[in-house]
Amino acid sequence: MWKLGPNTKSYGYTETVGLLRMESHDWGQMNITLGPLTTRLKGEASWGDRYPAWQVYADECERLLQFLQTHNQLDRYWPRLIAKRQQRDEALNEMRVAWFLESLGYSVSDWEPTDAPGFKVEFAVNTGPHQKAFVEVKSPGWESELTEAERKNGRTKPPKYIDMEGRAAGPIQLIQRTVAKAGPKFTGKSPPSLIIVSDDCFVNLGDWGWGPLQIALTQNSIAWGEGLFCQFRYNHVGAVGLFWLGQGAQYRSICIANPNAILTATLPSDMVAKLTTTPMEPALHSPRQGTIVVP
Repeated sequence: MWKLGPNTKSYGYTETVGLLRMESHDWGQMNITLGPLTTRLKGEASWGDRYPAWQVYADECERLLQFLQTHNQLDRYWPRLIAKRQQRDEALNEMRVAWFLESLGYSVSDWEPTDAPGFKVEFAVNTGPHQKAFVEVKSPGWESELTEAERKNGRTKPPKYIDMEGRAAGPIQLIQRTVAKAGPKFTGKSPPSLIIVSDDCFVNLGDWGWGPLQIALTQNSIAWGEGLFCQFRYNHVGAVGLFWLGQGAQYRSICIANPNAILTATLPSDMVAKLTTTPMEPALHSPRQGTIVVP
């Protein structure tokens, strides 16, 4: 396990991160109980890491697999879940967002629907009587933050965190690049669109708070230029949210609606509000104060 060093400093929205290793654990002595679906997943997986290394993540994994099974999507997701670590993590992020939206009252109505010709989005959710919204989940990883020189030198092969490694982080640019990649999947016609960024960066985008998201989307400045929602070419995007795991398996999110979206692309205001909500934790253990635990 790793944690941010005590002397980490932030200058604007570029942070130099010092990473210090915590005390080692004897993983062989940890008593983790796996559910039947998670046991099968571990048995068939080609990834070699220790996921799920903690009971809270083992409980979460079983709940998510049950969720897919209920929706008859387990077989479709299975090849990605047992493939490489990056593919597994991207699939898990999609599953988490789908579960999270359903827990907020927005049930999944369609899987892999098409809006713009030639593109599929993750799913559509019900937002009201005879109303839906398209949802695209993007999962930029820490590899996307590496320099070209680091990639050429093989930095993608070692673990995510290395002792005392420091680097600059650019959350604003990363949010803008990710939204730009997702934009062509939507037409702006009804149903409206929602882009969720669920990342695996060195510092989770959500941990930066509202600042980078607001600058990336809605603000104009000399330093960062024109926010995406201030540009006409993004008026077909209804809203952008950040989704991440807090302490344990708490699900957290924040969301900003596009004030300049065309009417058919505008996401319901109550949905945007709910996407900035009390953390939710789909795990099978005692609740903490201020946490919603779904039975």
